[in-house]
Amino acid sequence: MTPPPVATSPPSSPSAVVDADALRSPFVFALCQPGAEAVVRDELAQHGLSPSFSATGFVTAKAREPLSLATLPRLVFARRLCLSLADVDDGELLAARVRARVHHEQAASGEPRGAPAFVGVHRQRPGLSRDPCGDAQLVVPERAPSRAWLKFEEAARVFAVPLVEGDTVVEIGCAPGGMTRALLDRGAHVVGIDRNAMDPRILAEPRFRHVQTSARHVEPSLVRTVAPSPVRLLVVDVNLPPRSALSALNAVAGAVRGTLRGALFTLKLGDYRLVAELPQWRSRIERMLRMPTQATQLPSNRQELTVFATVDG
Repeated sequence: MTPPPVATSPPSSPSAVVDADALRSPFVFALCQPGAEAVVRDELAQHGLSPSFSATGFVTAKAREPLSLATLPRLVFARRLCLSLADVDDGELLAARVRARVHHEQAASGEPRGAPAFVGVHRQRPGLSRDPCGDAQLVVPERAPSRAWLKFEEAARVFAVPLVEGDTVVEIGCAPGGMTRALLDRGAHVVGIDRNAMDPRILAEPRFRHVQTSARHVEPSLVRTVAPSPVRLLVVDVNLPPRSALSALNAVAGAVRGTLRGALFTLKLGDYRLVAELPQWRSRIERMLRMPTQATQLPSNRQELTVFATVDG
């Protein structure tokens, strides 16, 4: 089932229609990853909102009392949670007028312009994509060996990832090199840990070093020996359930924890019922790295979740 189009205004748009601080509405809608609608409904209910209509990537709800932009809750699985203002006959026309973008989640090809749309507003805050509708609509470049490139680039648009040119990154689960490509393009030195083969184009990069084994078999001293400089960022994307993935990291995390500025984890859900364990996963990461965490589901995350840890909180 395809949701109705949604027009949401980007953070940089002028308040062309209303005074944003004065807005109040008991009605909200969330944009989310297709398949995550039930999880979003649960999150809304946990915040005291009553979910109602939903479709692919789209969930509506009502609060007991009118909400403002300042009191909208933060949902892990919503790219956007908006105050719902109205529905309009021509969403494309309104979007053009207020410099917004109409969002179609899995819309059919050739969908006519001028379709009716829900209209909503939100306020930008840390841990949210700065892109309209929460989706940068990035395209994987040909030089990237896999779509994992998207995971880092989207995360960098949501979180203040502490990476500067010349930093050393340890990437666990690097094969075939999609996310590695994104890190190298930003000037990083990458130590990749993965028992699987890398794309030859990545292996040819002078700033990449491949440790071809699983993370649980890596000796801490090896990481320190291979890394060309103190490790500033840890990136993890392994094809294991979250509990197993985090267990495999103990040795590597202990080796790099003292110099890290941040870490980025892609956790595989497989089954959305595992979401109930998210507080335990975050707590485990925080104890392991001694850093607070944030969590969100990125557009490229399919049945995955991104957790970001940083010394800056």
